[in-house]
Amino acid sequence: MPRPFKISAINQGNLLRNISNRKFLLIFVFISNCLFSQDSIQQKINYYISQAKLDSAKTFINSQLKGSITSEVKSQLSYELVKIYFMQSSYDEALKEALNSLDTVKDKEQRAKFNFMIGVIYSAVKDFDKSIEYFDLAVKDSENPSLTVKAHLLLSDLYLGKNDSLNSGQSLTEAYKITSNLNLDVQLTKHVDMQYSFFSGNYKRCKELNFEIVQDTTSFLQSKSYAYSMIGDCLIKQDSLIEATKYFDEFLKLTVETKDPEQIKVSAQKLINVYELLGDQEKANAYHKIYNEAVNDSLSFSVEKYRDLYNVERIRELKKAETKNMWRNIIFCGLLIFLLSIATFLLVKRKNVKKIPGKKISISTDEIAKMNVAINELTSKQLFLKPNITRKSFCEDSKIKSERYLSQFINEKYKKSFSVFINDLRVEFAYNRLQNESRFRNYKIEEIAKESGFGSKKSFERAFFAKYSETPFKIISKLNN
Repeated sequence: MPRPFKISAINQGNLLRNISNRKFLLIFVFISNCLFSQDSIQQKINYYISQAKLDSAKTFINSQLKGSITSEVKSQLSYELVKIYFMQSSYDEALKEALNSLDTVKDKEQRAKFNFMIGVIYSAVKDFDKSIEYFDLAVKDSENPSLTVKAHLLLSDLYLGKNDSLNSGQSLTEAYKITSNLNLDVQLTKHVDMQYSFFSGNYKRCKELNFEIVQDTTSFLQSKSYAYSMIGDCLIKQDSLIEATKYFDEFLKLTVETKDPEQIKVSAQKLINVYELLGDQEKANAYHKIYNEAVNDSLSFSVEKYRDLYNVERIRELKKAETKNMWRNIIFCGLLIFLLSIATFLLVKRKNVKKIPGKKISISTDEIAKMNVAINELTSKQLFLKPNITRKSFCEDSKIKSERYLSQFINEKYKKSFSVFINDLRVEFAYNRLQNESRFRNYKIEEIAKESGFGSKKSFERAFFAKYSETPFKIISKLNN
């Protein structure tokens, strides 16, 4: 079952980072079963897929492609081959086959199906701008209302993740108009009704539809988990935060059963956000641990997806752009170097500005000893990795009498402020792990930032550049090369 149209306001910004590959696989399988006529060849392919014999399906399709067939049948078989590659998470192969077929297909409806499939592939590897581009093309060419509705639903999710509520709402409204005027699949119509009810503020109707899924004994585990999630989202909209935690907790329990780390991250993040709104940081921290474990588990699933995929599109674009004017790139590079030079100059100049010292205060020997112990413990136990650590919280935890004492001590001993001191420890931690752990270099920058104690990617990159005069991405690129 596709993800709900709109999650709670506290979690909108993270929606696209948490879209599961399984979601697109389910949508894909659902739609593909409705698109082809049930001839003998298609029936055999469907049999192999239903029995999870995907390699046998590929062998059979390739044998048929070598025979004497019409261009229409060839296009259908190529589409089925793309589907098999996608199910096996062979995204580069799936994209190659889809793009090669797209270059030769003239029929608009066939082109719509391939464009939809390419959009699904890019969604699976989280290249959402490309995904939107191809879903738009699918909507433009398609005369199949079912395919059009599904493309609109996915576009709505993608636009929402980009904080483009206008286009998100327009896509969902278009899907709702189609299902309202045509007799389409019952489950698809219900899902659109559910999404539109949430979008239009009819939370009562939205909850009713989701309760039907929860209470239906034939509902799939994945469907029930999303239903619990959406009920919680509706309750947050109705300011019933405590009640919402019950349904998010059920959402987490079911996603743990699926063993899907991407979905576990989504459900844990919802609970973190709602408990932070309730002011219960202790419970929020408990779910942070679950979230971090899911992040580590998801690495093995995500690294391979990106390895070859972008080369496929890049080669295709290069072949179509041989006459491109290279001077535009040269001017752009020159301008970029110029701007970086100015930025570096300003940064160096800023570092050289001398601060006017404040009035020095007298600190007892016992207090200095206490601060030395606290700082040693901070570094040896890597307490600086705790998020949201402040000068005030550090003094309270370490029983230091005054924040002014700590500031003066840090300034005199390390020649920097407390916040810079903490951030330097964090970026040193990240830098050392990047140098020594190849697996850590495969993390996303956001994940490296969180692992190092930063609250955001921007603050991490700013602190990293201030210390090493290079971005984390550039350091990673050098190490990998």
